[in-house]
Amino acid sequence: MNDREASFVDENYLREVMDKYGTSLLKLIYSYVKNWTTAEDIVQETFITFAQKHHQFKGNSSLKTWIYQIAINKSKDFLRSPKNKVSQLPFSKFLITTKEKNIEEQLMDDDEAQIIAKCLFKLTIKYREVLNLFYYEELTIKEISNVLNISESNVKTRLSRGREKFKQVYVKEVDKDGRKVKQVKNFIG
Repeated sequence: MNDREASFVDENYLREVMDKYGTSLLKLIYSYVKNWTTAEDIVQETFITFAQKHHQFKGNSSLKTWIYQIAINKSKDFLRSPKNKVSQLPFSKFLITTKEKNIEEQLMDDDEAQIIAKCLFKLTIKYREVLNLFYYEELTIKEISNVLNISESNVKTRLSRGREKFKQVYVKEVDKDGRKVKQVKNFIG
């Protein structure tokens, strides 16, 4: 085996990691880029980077945290890229193709989940990412701190402020629809 072959991860292990984290990475990346096709591309890039650099993983955090960090960095790189000058479509227009609609139906199977997602996308990325990582990806505050390279106290502050901002957006959204505000389980107080 030469150095080039040694730098790539075992194919079976890569498949196992892709099966385990692929769907959650897709959801996570979508929360940044708001486009399913782009999110799928970034997931592929994330796994390519993982395959090439798996030997650099030192075990200071969980594998999940390390892969999420790669995915978030790639998402942020995409958002900063000059190529990303395509106008952002409103949330309701994400149901364009059949494939996107099928994924959309899987992720948001009821009206309440759709409202929650819509409200999350109205938050700035710094609040949306910590709420997503904490509630949907179920990372601990320490893991979020490692993924985002911010202090644990900063994560706690962003979670607190993010919850408050989410609550304000959620109440406005529900009032606009003429419905009663429901308590969103495990999300807003």
